[in-house]
Amino acid sequence: MARLLARGLGLSSASVRMLRQCAELCELNVRALRKESRLARRTASLCFELSNQVAYEAWRDVEDPGSHALSRDALRLARSCHPLLFSY
Repeated sequence: MARLLARGLGLSSASVRMLRQCAELCELNVRALRKESRLARRTASLCFELSNQVAYEAWRDVEDPGSHALSRDALRLARSCHPLLFSY
């Protein structure tokens, strides 16, 4: 998010909002997993979906050379959520 803000994108821009939502959802997912909540599969599913969206959007951002690293990290996050979808 810091790179996007440094490039002049505002807090209300779609890219910054998506990254913030992804971070918040990941935090929620971690809490659900720690509590062994029945909702953990749902939060993992949402985290998987949103991190894939972040990866796609970051890959498309050719103006920022660091965006491909973000895309790679978001895909790694999506892959880590995937096994959780079938574990509960």
